[in-house]
Amino acid sequence: MGIEALLRELSKYFFIGIVSQYGKTPGTVIVTRPDQDDRTTTELYVLSRCTKETKDYWMPDINEAVMCILLPNTSGKGPGEGFVIGAHYSSVDAPAETDTNVRSIRYKDGSYIVNDNGNIEIHASKHLTLTAPKIDIN
Repeated sequence: MGIEALLRELSKYFFIGIVSQYGKTPGTVIVTRPDQDDRTTTELYVLSRCTKETKDYWMPDINEAVMCILLPNTSGKGPGEGFVIGAHYSSVDAPAETDTNVRSIRYKDGSYIVNDNGNIEIHASKHLTLTAPKIDIN
């Protein structure tokens, strides 16, 4: 198999697509494939860091560019079940931070959490609730 044929074959399984809608199954999305005349996928699972006892939940936005991988179909005919590996920054959707030491989550409503070298800032655009048996503020 030549390199061009190999790349065509791999592009069936690895691609960048655009989230077009959320799936009916929780934790899934349907992705439009610009590389295949805007054909849509079946529901793809969104990979998360933790899903058992600790649960880290996130869903990409509608119209967000995401990297996807499809597994080979067990019947041997084309791709089967698939996953969204994650989203990626681009010139259109640039990172909110430029310092590699900063970790942040910024929400579309204006709320954010920023950890800047141990200085943590939490901003809620509407209401902030802290719940614990004991809260120390000093």
